[in-house]
Amino acid sequence: MRFTEIDRKIAALAAKQYGVFSRKQAFALGASDRFVQRRLADKHWLKPVAAVYALAGSAGTWKRQCKIAELSVEESALAGKAAAALHRLPGFRPGGVELVVSANNFCGHPWATLHRYSGATLTSVDGIAVTTIEQTLFDISTRVGLWTLERTMDDALLEKRVTIDELDERLQFYEGSRRPGLPRMRALIGERKQDGWVPPESELEALLHAVLERVPSRPRVVRQASAPWWSEATGRVDVLLPDQRLIIEADGRRWHARYTDFDRDRWRDNVATANNHRVMRFTWVHLTQLVDDVLELVDQAVTRSTAA
Repeated sequence: MRFTEIDRKIAALAAKQYGVFSRKQAFALGASDRFVQRRLADKHWLKPVAAVYALAGSAGTWKRQCKIAELSVEESALAGKAAAALHRLPGFRPGGVELVVSANNFCGHPWATLHRYSGATLTSVDGIAVTTIEQTLFDISTRVGLWTLERTMDDALLEKRVTIDELDERLQFYEGSRRPGLPRMRALIGERKQDGWVPPESELEALLHAVLERVPSRPRVVRQASAPWWSEATGRVDVLLPDQRLIIEADGRRWHARYTDFDRDRWRDNVATANNHRVMRFTWVHLTQLVDDVLELVDQAVTRSTAA
């Protein structure tokens, strides 16, 4: 086969796209129907999906699959858990390919999962169109546990890969809609704003006590407890379960304050551990959005302490 200038141009483009390119791109570089058919017949090119080609011998990686999917649907981008993996968010690995397409795009795909909605914010990672981190967090908000969502959001904020303003922009964009996961995202974002709402101490304690009243084993509860190893300056804890040697704290501080006080809190926890007491901490988000999970954790702690 004679290697032409068109072949060289296409090869240069494919080298930037994991060895793949679209029919539209090939024609923009001078290819014709006859040219395409000859390259396919000679097996110099492969056709993984309609209107997308791959150079023979190019490595069959996950990113190549992502690029093939993106090129196969006009104005699409990686989305969902695939986007989280492409952004290298902690806990997400390459898996099934997911695309976001416009709400009025009713095309199908042989192996990629399509999500149809409008207004997604997009960026590019490693040469692949993908939803932004803030958009991705909204998209996966009901597909992962709250603990995972919270940890992923905090990691992105601390590494300055996303800002509260960017998250808040998405929140305002979706306010008033019926988008799944909105209550979770509203609570998490509100808690992390510098001027975010802080729950009254009495309301937070009421939520914690409501959870403790539902613990099947009905443990003995001492509110605003102290202990011999604490000085007056150290203060009291919200709840002590003396029979289980378990301390439970309801943390109503803003997210920024919690991170500022991280070392102090961990030191207090270490002192409690040294005195044979365990510590559990729950935030406003946990006590409002994850009530059943909090109840289950406390019940496990009480049951195992009693059995021991």
